[in-house]
Amino acid sequence: MRPIRPEDEADHYAFLTRLTPEDVRFRFFGLVGELPHSQMARLTQIDYDRDMAFIARGTDEEGKAETLGVVRTVTDAENETAEFAIVIRSDLKGHGLGWKLFEKMVAYCRKRGTREMVGQVLSDNTTMLKFIDQWGFERHKMPDEPIYEVRMVL
Repeated sequence: MRPIRPEDEADHYAFLTRLTPEDVRFRFFGLVGELPHSQMARLTQIDYDRDMAFIARGTDEEGKAETLGVVRTVTDAENETAEFAIVIRSDLKGHGLGWKLFEKMVAYCRKRGTREMVGQVLSDNTTMLKFIDQWGFERHKMPDEPIYEVRMVL
């Protein structure tokens, strides 16, 4: 696991192709085709003063490096709240990788002095809702939306 870097862009495209349509919807709140370079650049060329993204890396059958999962936060200017997102390659879910990535991000945010982590989770994303419950997040259903706002004090 390490911070994402601009040179990870090509591997990040490959990573996104290994997500099921449902996992893409859960992460981006809609079906997304291939991301244009400008959007992918925003995901891989981050402002480390306010943003952080950790990726888990491994090697494929041919020994080539590949991205297995990513957790990211965007922190407000006052370092009060960090909005998070996490996605694990669909064929690797359920093996603890998401937990390890999230643990790393929580430790990073605590070290920075960030007060809380926040996020939004689609109400039918039962796996993620279970995950955030295990971390002790509070969740509140948004009125007239199939979304939960989630919050955890660090």
